[in-house]
Amino acid sequence: MSWLALLATLMLEQAVALPRNNPVYAFAVALSDSAARHLNAGRPRHGLYAWIAVVGSAVLLTSGAFYAARTLHWIAALLLDVAVLYFAFGFRQFSHPLTRIQAALESGDVATARQMLIELKRRADPAFRGADLGPGEIARQSIAFGLLEAHRHVFAVLFWFVLLPGPVGAVVYRLAEFVSRRWNPRPTPGSAALPADRFGEFALKAFQVIDWLPARLTALGFAIVGDFEGAVYCWRRIAAAARSDPVNSEALILGAAGGALGFRILGESEATRLFDEPGQEGAGLSEPDPRAMRSAVGLVWRALVLWMILLLLLTAAALI
Repeated sequence: MSWLALLATLMLEQAVALPRNNPVYAFAVALSDSAARHLNAGRPRHGLYAWIAVVGSAVLLTSGAFYAARTLHWIAALLLDVAVLYFAFGFRQFSHPLTRIQAALESGDVATARQMLIELKRRADPAFRGADLGPGEIARQSIAFGLLEAHRHVFAVLFWFVLLPGPVGAVVYRLAEFVSRRWNPRPTPGSAALPADRFGEFALKAFQVIDWLPARLTALGFAIVGDFEGAVYCWRRIAAAARSDPVNSEALILGAAGGALGFRILGESEATRLFDEPGQEGAGLSEPDPRAMRSAVGLVWRALVLWMILLLLLTAAALI
């Protein structure tokens, strides 16, 4: 039934895009802000209490609803799965803006593409500045943004949805990712420094643990459906660099995707730090151009088809 729920959700989302400011998003904002307001008393451990209160209550509520629906009828459980996944995915919230950026670049309207990218990235980073970005850098940053959003809104959600019973996994991942961002905001231009109460520290570490395995499976998927040797080479270089200097999951996903596509997706300084070695500077990756966005979109869809096929095979094997 998991495969059927995923397929139905993807079809539903392609037909009816989820608005960014929807009631579920507004409820998550209100819940996380209320927890931070009432439970933050200036100690790091209060962030742990708030995380348990927010994520734990959501898990209990979702579990109760799922088991009640399954007791009622399997169709009720399927509808609940689809409803939760529909709000957890939000794939078209970022895919549509990126499609418009791609169209603007291909038509030569660099100024419009630049402005759309600035508006898109300022949702998470109010301090983002991109007034001097050229077509290649606009394409690179758009691709990086899209690949990370595809991971957080599709592949990681899919992993936890399959691993945990019912829609619980999807709720855990999306809420953990949301409160990690909400309680560790990037300062806006001209704002005062954030208080050093470390309230969001546990939420950030918890999400890093929750995201560790899905990030590597996303990178593996990109490697399988792209240039496998190139992706594995970049992955090995990142793993070697991580022995002396920790590398986050985002760098691994973008590095492997860059190897799979054959062009640089990581920022120039980070790519130099991770990949440069004598005779193979930058892992031999070419610089991205506006046409590279089409290749990146194809990579995401091929990876999604791959995991859907694997899930279908697992479902069929379980029924035999």
